[in-house]
Amino acid sequence: MTGWWKRGPAREPAVRVPVAAIDVGPVVCMAGTAVSRDWSGPLLRMAGVDATTRLSAEQSAALVAATKRALVRFADDPQRLPRRPQLLPQLLSTLNDDEASSRDIAGIIARDPALAANLLKLANSALYRSQAAPVDSLDRAVAMVGVDGLRHLVSVALMQPVMRLDGGVFGRLPDLIWDHTQRTALLASQAARPAGREDVFAAQLLSLLQGLGAIVVVQVLRDTCAQADAGLPDADAIARLLRRWSPRLGRAVAREWALSDRLMQALDDQVVDEVAAMSALGRCLALAAPAASVAMESADVADAA
Repeated sequence: MTGWWKRGPAREPAVRVPVAAIDVGPVVCMAGTAVSRDWSGPLLRMAGVDATTRLSAEQSAALVAATKRALVRFADDPQRLPRRPQLLPQLLSTLNDDEASSRDIAGIIARDPALAANLLKLANSALYRSQAAPVDSLDRAVAMVGVDGLRHLVSVALMQPVMRLDGGVFGRLPDLIWDHTQRTALLASQAARPAGREDVFAAQLLSLLQGLGAIVVVQVLRDTCAQADAGLPDADAIARLLRRWSPRLGRAVAREWALSDRLMQALDDQVVDEVAAMSALGRCLALAAPAASVAMESADVADAA
């Protein structure tokens, strides 16, 4: 079995996401209409980055240009990219096997104490925990969330260690990106659900790859500003960098980790102007990412009121 996660012969995507409404709870995104695709601007506003620039237009443009050059080097150099989690191939293979049981998955996770601890921490977080009693074993976590839930938890737990970044001049932006990544993964998986659990997990991993790319963009921009001993570019420029380069860096990671052509195509799709022209998986991400940002910003405003 080749599976969606491993490179193989090109084939027609299995996902069938119509160009129609994707209900994401409090927000409804309509493909093919004038819905904003800006998922990065709201995160910068919440982090207060939009109020921090003191640079001239020329200085800002020079920093952006230097950051783009650094990002090109980053994307083209496998040594600079985040390393593939050790258990990723075996876990993806097992998660994609219809005959694999929840116990099989839990058994693989148990071989990595750090991953197991991370998984239990996530299962007990406010985002996933659905009962008062704490989840204190992998078997119980599996029983509580089920196979589909475990797929999401595993994918998040695998990515979390490589997405850590101190805020510094960006304040809480890295934490917001991590929160946004998890929310996007959940919404994208909802959109992919009619196609079956294989594509649900593909949509989750796709969202996490873009989030990982966003962390790399922030890291490179931070280092570029530090080398130039300068402040941050204007917020609109940073937002464009994130939207353009996050999926590109995510694609470079997917390529280096030997993930599927379908995933890489979906990440390529994020720079396409028309949502209707994207692949089915690409549409899942393109609609989920801005919806997650809108929901986060709405909650942030409500908390501040």
